[in-house]
Amino acid sequence: MFDDFCPSSTARDSRARFRGSLAAAVVIYASSTAAIVGATATVHKIAEERETQVQFAPPPEPEPPPPPPPQTPAPKQSPRPKAKRAELAPPDKISDEKLKESDKPLAASGDVGPVDGFLDGVQGGKGTGPAPPPPPAPPPPAPTVDPLIAPVDTGKNEKPKYSAAAKRKGIEGTVVVAFEVLEDGSVANPQILSGPPELHECVLRAVPSWRYLAAHRGSQKVRYRMTKSIVFRLEDG
Repeated sequence: MFDDFCPSSTARDSRARFRGSLAAAVVIYASSTAAIVGATATVHKIAEERETQVQFAPPPEPEPPPPPPPQTPAPKQSPRPKAKRAELAPPDKISDEKLKESDKPLAASGDVGPVDGFLDGVQGGKGTGPAPPPPPAPPPPAPTVDPLIAPVDTGKNEKPKYSAAAKRKGIEGTVVVAFEVLEDGSVANPQILSGPPELHECVLRAVPSWRYLAAHRGSQKVRYRMTKSIVFRLEDG
């Protein structure tokens, strides 16, 4: 290469060789620069990949659940052999002979056997503990109450008579009187409840003389309080 820079015989040859040397130098320099730049880029890319590719450790796998406790199989019960029924052969002939009845008297029956196999057992007991108390007695029936029969008029009781003063004044009306019929049928404690005052006195004089068949409940005579209405009219006298 250094021979190209030596002076030549002619200027044209010198310039031609110079241009060829310069072009070769440019090509060599360009190739070297491209090779260096490519190598640098490759190294830089590898460095970036090494820096960016970070591997993380995988998370731990979950522990499997503990196995269930072993189950003990239930013992198998062997089936009981079925009892064979005895096969009875049917009789060839049915006997016509009748059973003979005995004429002997029946044997006397002994005492009643023990309850549930124990001499001191209790009917319905379970074999343990003291005997249960006897059931309570049923309550007595409610006493029947006889109806109350009211007094009955004997039909001999006279109506009170008009007082002269009330008749002169022309007073009419109804007097309501209350009284008690005693156990012997007599009347006591008369009391006027309503009616014209002019007629009260004649009623109070007449009522104590009345008699009734006494009230009673069953066969027992009782006192009875009753009321009676007495009508006064002038045409009745």
